[in-house]
This record gives sequence, structure tokens and C-alpha cells, in this order.
Amino acid sequence: MLDIPVHPARAQGRADERRAQIGDVEDSLAHDPSYKVRVDAAIVLGRLGQPRSLPALVAALKDGHPSVRASAAYALGQYSSPLARDALNQAIHDPAPLVRRLAQQALRRTGGLGETALREPGQAGIHRRAPATTRPSFEVKEMGDPQHHAGPVLRSHMRDFLVDQLRPIGEVSAADSRGTYAIDGVIKSLNVATTGREVEVTCAVQLVISRQPQGGVFLITSGEATASRPRHLWRPEQRASMEMQALEAAVRGASEDLVQHLARQ
Repeated sequence: MLDIPVHPARAQGRADERRAQIGDVEDSLAHDPSYKVRVDAAIVLGRLGQPRSLPALVAALKDGHPSVRASAAYALGQYSSPLARDALNQAIHDPAPLVRRLAQQALRRTGGLGETALREPGQAGIHRRAPATTRPSFEVKEMGDPQHHAGPVLRSHMRDFLVDQLRPIGEVSAADSRGTYAIDGVIKSLNVATTGREVEVTCAVQLVISRQPQGGVFLITSGEATASRPRHLWRPEQRASMEMQALEAAVRGASEDLVQHLARQ
């Protein structure tokens, strides 16, 4: 086998260039005015898993936007250091449900949390029977991804965004309790395409609503949406934020169909 020597200066140059690129991403996570860019930066740093990025991700758990904190929490699940576990143990008390959920998942991956889920802030240890109400209630299940195109951050964001859409019309119960309706959701497709002068991310979702306790399907509704950027401004690191935009619009369309149907009942 022929050994091809690598010039030390050239190898050092590539290493310096890579460190500079990671530094740019860390700077974007800390200082970019757009929360979507900061979300993208946290996701990129999590995929790289470089020890040098750990302080930047820990600091991002204090970001003012919950999506940035959630992305940083998920990224910290790639690290097994005590610093990452200590930061995640604080993040499981974050006021945003998405951040708490992803911090718990990340802690499980690092071995820092048992399988017993934490109670939500203010949740009673003993559950009392809810009084009778005419408002519908919803048990929102975990979102699916049969094509394996979306990661756990996007699936969790879909669930939390759907919960926000449903709260004005009914009670949203915890995942382990039964509501009037059970809602299962899936991300049917998530694609990136270049068309003419634009790059487009298209997302399609489907919601299946069942009556409880019988379990019969009550309604199937779907939504599809596209987020686009001019081709000359497109950067690969923008994909995550565009996926989130398209997902939110698709879920909004699907949930509006459900709201209108319930209003006619």
C-alpha cells in the first residue's frame, strides 16, 4: 500500500480553516440578531460535536428565544461532560415546554436522567378529577416521521406548535391522560428543491383525530406549505429555519381545518 505524505503546513492550514469556520458558527449563535440563524447555528454545532463548542451551546440555553434554547439543549445531548449535564439539569426547568422536553431527552442520552418524566412546573402530584366542561379536550400524541426526513427538534416543535393552535378552543391534556379527542400527527414529506431563481422547502403534514374512549377516527386533515429564499442568497445552514417556517404554516393549515370542523359540531 502506497503511503502519501501530507505536508504538515498544509494539514495545519486546513485545521486552522476548520477552526475559523466553527468560530463563525459559534459567533452566529451568540450574536446574530435573527433567532432563526441562531437556531441553525446550534443545530450545526450539535452535528459537529466539537468540545470547543460546549461553552457556546451552554450559553445559548439563556437565549431569549425558546427555539434557540431548545436547539441548544438538543445539541448538548451529544456531549457526555459534567458541564453539559449540569446545564441540561437547569434547562429541564425552562418555562418553555419544548425546551424542557428536549432537555430531558438530551439528559437521557447523556445518562443524566432516568426514564421517569419530570412534572411540569405547578403540576400537582395527585391528579383530581376535572370538572365537567363543554369545551373539548385534546390528547396530543408524539408526532411521527415515517420518511425519516425530520429530526426530533422539528417533530417536537410540530407538537408544541399544534398545542398552541388548540389551546384557544379547548383543554390540552398531558400525554398520559385522555382528552375528548386524541390527535396523532405525521410529517408526510419534507423536501428541498431549486426552482428557477429560488430555493424552496416544502413540508406536508397530516393530523388524525380520534374520539375517545372509543378510538374511532373522527377527522383526517392535512396541510402543506412552502418556504422560499432567493437562490443567490441561499446558504445550506438556512435549511433548518426554512423547514421550521414551512412546518408551522402546514400545521396551521391542518389545525384550522380541525377548528372549523369542531365549530360546526
